[in-house]
Amino acid sequence: MIVAGPRRVYRLEASGGSEAWLGALNDVALSRRADVDADADAPFCSGLVGYVGYEALAANEPSLALPESPYALPLAQFGAYDAAAIFDRQARRAFITARSNEAADDLEAKLGADAAPPIVLPDVAELRSNFSRADYIAAVSDVIECIRNGDFFQANIAQTLTASAPTPLSPFAFFRKVAASSDAFFAALFQYEEGTVVSNSPERFFRLDPDGAIIAEPIKGTRPRGRDEEEDRALADTLLADPKDRAENIMIADLMRNDLSRICRDHSVREDAICELMSLSRVHHLVSRISGVLRPGLGVADVFRALFPCGSITGAPKIEAMKTIGEIEGVGRGPYCGAVGYIDDRGRADFAVAIRTMMIDADRRRISIPVGGGVTLRSDPSSEYEETLVKAKAALSALGLTADAL
Repeated sequence: MIVAGPRRVYRLEASGGSEAWLGALNDVALSRRADVDADADAPFCSGLVGYVGYEALAANEPSLALPESPYALPLAQFGAYDAAAIFDRQARRAFITARSNEAADDLEAKLGADAAPPIVLPDVAELRSNFSRADYIAAVSDVIECIRNGDFFQANIAQTLTASAPTPLSPFAFFRKVAASSDAFFAALFQYEEGTVVSNSPERFFRLDPDGAIIAEPIKGTRPRGRDEEEDRALADTLLADPKDRAENIMIADLMRNDLSRICRDHSVREDAICELMSLSRVHHLVSRISGVLRPGLGVADVFRALFPCGSITGAPKIEAMKTIGEIEGVGRGPYCGAVGYIDDRGRADFAVAIRTMMIDADRRRISIPVGGGVTLRSDPSSEYEETLVKAKAALSALGLTADAL
């Protein structure tokens, strides 16, 4: 979908105001609730669209002192939009949904009828990482030692690749190339004066329906796709049988189940799928599916308080893992590992975990590409490093690069 020209913008600049901001966002969502006369099949009619950065709600946990985000972007930002252009790929149709005819006409005028420009990106002059291969492997080894000491069971450690270009690039062109190279379900592009967020996430954080039904789909476990059918099947079978990946996935599914139990009706939380194979164009993943029904009177703000950030990109126990992540990475994550999504005016919310998420600076000459992976006692440090590079392939390919450039 495409939205433009927000009626109002809701920004969070400092985590100290996160509780008031989250409450205000929830109040706005409730005040906009309406039986909008729109296409019933459209996942979104109008409402709030934006992202919540990894550090945004850290103030809700007094013991957390996370490093600051390195990006000029706000900690969180949502726009209130009265209309959206929807593209139904299966039915091969496009249409506008809106709260009013005036809002629909206004969006149509903003979109215009010009054809999309050709996808042209400048040559990238440099690619570097904030971790050398040796340093990342050492960091994973440190996490394994922390697990042996009983500090936590798992932690997710990321490195950030940075690509620099001599001339400004088009965020939309980059987004189109990244999205075209992958079939991830939750691609998103947010363009602001302070910079751009490009997300190509395959992982649903949660979906909340108007009746209170909620579903979360954490991902843990990754393998590249094979060069032919036989190799591809072998890689998928290896992932499904790998004790490390299965243990990691089950651990996070259990964490998600516990988080949901804090806000869901008694006996409503179910494990609908555990360690199910999900195959995308570039990778295989293991995904689990946990569902429940919210207790009466609770809404999207309560979901964020209980679940954010998603355990699949922190580890377990969550707070202890986040402390170690901050110490090892030494820099904030910003939009990366937060959440991107929407709260529809008809009462539905759908958010993705902001993995495979890149930030483009305001001058459009630098792209930050954070990539990470979960570390458990069974992790092999070298393999963990290689897994991060597999996850960077779509973004690097869009820039005409490979990890060999590091």
